[in-house]
Amino acid sequence: MKKLFSIPVIVLCFFWVSCKERTNNNIQKISADKKMLDSIKLKADTTFSKRYPGVVFTKAEYFVNDSNTTQVMKDSNGVIRQIIIEQNKRRIYYARFYENGQLMAKVNLDNFGQYDGISNEYYENGNLKATGVYRKGFRFGKWTNYTEDGRYVSTDEYNKDGQKIN
Repeated sequence: MKKLFSIPVIVLCFFWVSCKERTNNNIQKISADKKMLDSIKLKADTTFSKRYPGVVFTKAEYFVNDSNTTQVMKDSNGVIRQIIIEQNKRRIYYARFYENGQLMAKVNLDNFGQYDGISNEYYENGNLKATGVYRKGFRFGKWTNYTEDGRYVSTDEYNKDGQKIN
């Protein structure tokens, strides 16, 4: 009788411990924002495509209106791999994606096309890789880093020149 009772207890303990080790078990795939892209397409005065003989990007779609140009780069499977939005000939938005369509990084850009603002970087499996702030193209302040399975690794601190100070 004790053996019958102890086996389920051991199994439950095993599952409890294995679940407890993961800190980021709410993984969800973050792909290109289809609503945003549809909105850009609807507002475009001009659209055109261009083929590239490259390995990663094989096709670019452009959506142009008076002040904005959006470039959507796709691979040979039609998966969006990069989105760049320019306003008045200055880059204001940049997002890059893995081969499976998962967001690699999305970064806002300042008036000079440099990384600027809060940034989240992801692993291919959807887990958060690092989070922090860019200023004038450089990492700034505290950046939190995680393992590929979602566990906290470290916090690094950067000065205004993007140099790690800890």
